[in-house]
Amino acid sequence: MEAQVPTLDALALSEPTNLHGPVISADGVNGYAQMPYLPDLLKWVHFGTEGDHPKSWGLMGGGVGPGLGAVVLFVPIIDGTAFPPNERTPNRKQEISWYLADGYQPSPISEWDANCIHMRIQHFSIRTMDRTSTVVHSSVQMTNRSDTTLEMKLAVNSSPKLMVPLSIQPTESSNFDMMFSVAIESGKTIEIEFVAHAAGRSLDFEQLANQGRFSQEYARLCKENDERIAQLAHPVTLPNQGVANMYKAIQIQLWGLITDTPNGDREIRAGAPNPGRLESYDRTFPHDVPNYVDQFIREGDYELGLAILESSYYQVLNSSDISDWGNLNYMDTIGKWILPYAQYLQNTGNTDYFTDEVMDILHRWAKNLHDCREWDDEEHRGLIRKGEDFENWAEDGDFLLCDNWAALHGLQAYTYICETMGQLDRATWAQKEMESINDAVNRCLDSMMKRRGTDYYWGAFDDVSFKRYTRGSFYAWVPYAGALSTFPWGARLKGCHLGGTWKDYFDASITWSLSERDRRVIPEGSWGAWWGHVTYGSTYNAAAGVQCLFSDEHRTQSLGNVEFLYENQCAPNQWSEAFEFKGEGQWPGMYLPQESYGNYESWGTSFTKQSTLQSCVSVTVDGTVIIGRGIPDRWLKPGDVIEWANVNINNGKIVNFRITSAGTEIQLELWGDTPEGDVLFNLPAFTNNIVSATAGSIDQQAGLVRLEPGENNTTVLLQNAISIEK
Repeated sequence: MEAQVPTLDALALSEPTNLHGPVISADGVNGYAQMPYLPDLLKWVHFGTEGDHPKSWGLMGGGVGPGLGAVVLFVPIIDGTAFPPNERTPNRKQEISWYLADGYQPSPISEWDANCIHMRIQHFSIRTMDRTSTVVHSSVQMTNRSDTTLEMKLAVNSSPKLMVPLSIQPTESSNFDMMFSVAIESGKTIEIEFVAHAAGRSLDFEQLANQGRFSQEYARLCKENDERIAQLAHPVTLPNQGVANMYKAIQIQLWGLITDTPNGDREIRAGAPNPGRLESYDRTFPHDVPNYVDQFIREGDYELGLAILESSYYQVLNSSDISDWGNLNYMDTIGKWILPYAQYLQNTGNTDYFTDEVMDILHRWAKNLHDCREWDDEEHRGLIRKGEDFENWAEDGDFLLCDNWAALHGLQAYTYICETMGQLDRATWAQKEMESINDAVNRCLDSMMKRRGTDYYWGAFDDVSFKRYTRGSFYAWVPYAGALSTFPWGARLKGCHLGGTWKDYFDASITWSLSERDRRVIPEGSWGAWWGHVTYGSTYNAAAGVQCLFSDEHRTQSLGNVEFLYENQCAPNQWSEAFEFKGEGQWPGMYLPQESYGNYESWGTSFTKQSTLQSCVSVTVDGTVIIGRGIPDRWLKPGDVIEWANVNINNGKIVNFRITSAGTEIQLELWGDTPEGDVLFNLPAFTNNIVSATAGSIDQQAGLVRLEPGENNTTVLLQNAISIEK
């Protein structure tokens, strides 16, 4: 995904208004003083509440920009000397602790030392009790670590009418700033609380001053988020608990990127505007949205998922005309558009939703997809017409594997819907259409491999992108074709059993991609980022790995990709679209000089959730529940526990499960509803390594124990101990 270049006016809106001088607020009197120090504007987190706009910024050293406006900074002054956080020092990650409250709540915390004072600054957004406004609450805690009582000041570059103090009133203030003089006893902490308007209905000073206190409102925020998460599929315990927290943090972050528009649409936007003069992703992108909605529904977030499906901007994507996609030639859009409908039907079994009107929309989709195929070019006859993606950015487009795989996935989803709704003639047509595209894909892959003399294939059928870059296209690898199309694993779960060249050489193509990764010194767990640059990582990393679940050989790449993202956060639980290594002990970050794709981007983070979930449990349309297929041996050390709650297993049924490792014995427990199909306990560690199972039938070669519906507990004895290095 690449954003359209914004105007200079738009760029001006994406930096703090008080960067170069003081600014007047809307009332014409009170405002914000110029920043007293220059924070790192390339390091920020965005946070907000579902539906509101704009969101808010939090900076590494504790600065905050409520509603993406002026940035408010909090500077301690001791004996006349200011001690701002040093956000630009080489060891800033060690000097400034920057993280999310409770590991996943949308509340950034910054901690750092100002001489003998320990600073702790925390922010969060929340809707007011009447749900008409969003406010930002801030807490500044100052702890005296000296042996004596210390007198100090806290300088805040905001009018107290805008960043309203709730606990302690300033000793000095003006229309642009305020100062707090405090005496802190040895070992004691003083907390100053603030609240500011961020979005929604305007609030005057009195209304802000009457908002709830920080701890009370933070507890309300946590309660709302935790209760919502508890209703959805989510990890309870993972061997890497940081990954479990990351999953929940992404869930909440994506809710915060929902924007309600005046026409009633619920837009899921790729990101928030940023303070670093990078291109803004504060918009929807055509091939992003189906993947967001698909995962919302997979988790059971039906109200949100259906609201997006029924929004006008989603319905207009059901088209064969790229002018309906903002002239972005992302041909994977049309194939994926139907996926959330199939996932909703699979999860809920709610055939009543699929009225004649809805089915007519889906039939129109099938026609539009057919109209996107190439018929005039004999060499490429039957393929989806030329498109573009972030790995093959040819000016006139290219024939891309991801677009055709997306079409196959979409047609399999359409087949499933039509069969379930008893429209067998439509399902028969879709099967023939799939076979036709599949034949075209295999024919063109054969041609590519013969032309290049390889036993593996790339993500583009021709050599347009391959020849465009002097060293070849770094990024046109099969895993990213899978990322964009959610094929082949996603289609397999929908019942696709087609094959041919793409299937026969899939493992070899992944193997070649991994060898290229190593040759280019891309770290293990990453697929790299962007052609033409030193490659390191991308927010889409786990999107590529999840389709490796189709492979018996490479299926653990998925969680390896998730762990790479966890270990390489560009900001707390946020990632740049592409990012580079900045040195040991440093926050990874966007390229310097800055690139357009340095903005934090949430499409990839949504895939991180999908990869984490499906590596642990995947569900087919026939009711088969596949547990553990992508779990690496290193997650099965003695004492390790993997537990998930509220996993949707078709037709409104929910299951919970726990895997417990005792080294050579692995136990699976299930509770909740009875699955409609068998449960396949399919850990990679099981392959040709099972001695016995207390329940279920054993398939040594496939490395699985098959439990019939109603069998809810089995302990598998292994012949050889698990290698925890894998």
